[in-house]
Amino acid sequence: MGSNYECRSGDLSLKISDRVELYRHYMPFIDQGGLFVPTANTYQLGDNVRVVLSAYLLTEPELITGGVVWVACCGFGSTRRPGVGVRLSRQQASLKRQIEQLLIDMLWSDYPTLTM
Repeated sequence: MGSNYECRSGDLSLKISDRVELYRHYMPFIDQGGLFVPTANTYQLGDNVRVVLSAYLLTEPELITGGVVWVACCGFGSTRRPGVGVRLSRQQASLKRQIEQLLIDMLWSDYPTLTM
């Protein structure tokens, strides 16, 4: 992102501190990959969002811009955390490869994630 990046009002943020947390947020079943971002804000499928990703695998935060491809609402009886799944853009292809390399032995396991 570089030092010229300024966080805008309305940007979502996602902080991932370890490999297990990365697994729980990553969405390998989305074409180009995706990340689940917990939020109480309301979004619709197809909305474009900006996410500031801070993760243990990055030397500095990375700005992700992508479309909403998953919406989890909080509702009566829901046990799921509210949030949105954001598809990684083609510009984040190297991030997708890096994530999948780190999670290679976990990607298709039966461990629960925040989306499935």
